[in-house]
Amino acid sequence: MNTPYWDYVPRKNVDLLWWSKNFTLQIETHATAWGIPANEVSELREANDDFATLQNKSGTSERTPLITEQKNIARRRLVGIIRTLATYRLKNPAIGSDQRISLGLHVKDTKPAPIPAPKTIPTFSIDPVSFRHLKIHFHDQESSSLAKPYGMSGALIVYDVLDAPVRSFAALTRSVLATRTPHVLEFPLEESGKMVHVALCWQNKKGERGPFSVPMSVHIP
Repeated sequence: MNTPYWDYVPRKNVDLLWWSKNFTLQIETHATAWGIPANEVSELREANDDFATLQNKSGTSERTPLITEQKNIARRRLVGIIRTLATYRLKNPAIGSDQRISLGLHVKDTKPAPIPAPKTIPTFSIDPVSFRHLKIHFHDQESSSLAKPYGMSGALIVYDVLDAPVRSFAALTRSVLATRTPHVLEFPLEESGKMVHVALCWQNKKGERGPFSVPMSVHIP
């Protein structure tokens, strides 16, 4: 996959001029250590010099439509050579992050962002959808988006069919991890018409659970 144009090559010619001079200098200095053939280094130097000459002319009275066209061709050639080196030569493991930065290339952040412990509570609703089936809709209390908060595997749904009122999730013994909303709960025939109590919390990818919602109670259709 080609690197997007805007990823590291400057758009403005004047910026590219100084950027490519540094890039070329770094390549010439470290070519042997980085395993870059001498002919490719020479090709880069020639393309950089051609572009620099024409770019400088385009800012003087020497500028003509022909000079502009030649400069644009020289730019395309220079950028093509730079991209080829970046794609095929500069992936060398011997080239560290500091050296890639000195070349003017972007360095990919390989350290993943830490997964936070859940702190918010899912807001949810329960709808009867058919005989013995309830649909649980949920989203984060701090967002109207249906997307899970960052780092969450899903919403842990705890529930149970009990006659007595339930004040805490701790009384609910059944559970299922819902990775997307809505989630449908199915109940056996003998529980139709009974009261089910439901509470939710977020669970992250490390298995850590956040605070539970207040239990909600509905009749099973």
